[in-house]
Amino acid sequence: MLFSNECADQLAKEAITKGDPFPLPKPFSYLKSESKSAALSIWQDSWDNGETGRSTHDIVPRVSHKPVGWNREEIMFVTGNGPFPSYLHRFNLQTHDNCSCGEKGDPIHYATKCRLTLFWHFQTPTVSLKLQWLKNIQKNPTSTPNAFHMW
Repeated sequence: MLFSNECADQLAKEAITKGDPFPLPKPFSYLKSESKSAALSIWQDSWDNGETGRSTHDIVPRVSHKPVGWNREEIMFVTGNGPFPSYLHRFNLQTHDNCSCGEKGDPIHYATKCRLTLFWHFQTPTVSLKLQWLKNIQKNPTSTPNAFHMW
């Protein structure tokens, strides 16, 4: 027994000074965690430096596997991907990007200026406060734009 303790002590000293003489494979949980972290890092870099989704990036700058919890109307409002003339025109599904009232038909227009949606208008934000305004709308359940149901 004494010999095995001396041998173990010697191996421990060598491991400390030279590195582990018996490399053990990493546990699966460690590998899973490392690969998830690397994937999130690549995804974040792509999200930060991409050309699409900039309006959404302003509101949700960090990528995550956790859903943001937005409903369909909130997603359409933030992304601008919905029954808006500006969106339909972008894909040549409409010949112009104007609303029926004559102004550019994007989500901000319908939420703040359009005379056809007066019943749920928000106060138009200043340019410098637009990002905070959008974030506040998403966080406040009583201010969620529900007029998209009319389409």
